[in-house]
Amino acid sequence: MNVLGINTSPRELSNVKIALEAALDAASAKGAETEIVDVNKLTITPCQGDNYCKEHDSECALNDDMQDIYQKIEEADGIILASPIYFCDVNAQAKLVIDRLYSYFMNPKYAELFSNKKVSIIATNGAAPLEAFEGSLNTQMAAFEVLGFKTGDIINLDDNNVPGAINDKEEQLQKARDLGENLI
Repeated sequence: MNVLGINTSPRELSNVKIALEAALDAASAKGAETEIVDVNKLTITPCQGDNYCKEHDSECALNDDMQDIYQKIEEADGIILASPIYFCDVNAQAKLVIDRLYSYFMNPKYAELFSNKKVSIIATNGAAPLEAFEGSLNTQMAAFEVLGFKTGDIINLDDNNVPGAINDKEEQLQKARDLGENLI
């Protein structure tokens, strides 16, 4: 089993990346091969809405680093999207990746491929109450669901505004490990 972690945080010592690593370590301990993609280090252009993908079997007209992510998603058995919450929503890097998944929308071939793959989401935030962005997390998961993916866990790990703060929060790291185990 292959599990792909998509880290969308731009921060060094990112709390969400630390949580993602804990989740992937737990999946690895159960026999999964794991990989992390750091989205902020890549060049990904926003979706242009040209519908080229609808006329070309979900092939995107944009030739950028998203092509590698497409391939990794197609090969993975499970996916963990890891995003910090910025201003009551997933960050721009997460939204960029999710929007580019539009190329798969309404393609029965990929819906069938994705029907055996599970997606989970890890979010970290500083101070906003969960009610402020819970709807957004559900919306992002719904985007994966309409593409055919099985829905996994969504966890929010709060009070993590300071980079690396999560390292002292064993309960939160355990939630991340549980998410990783549940993906297997």
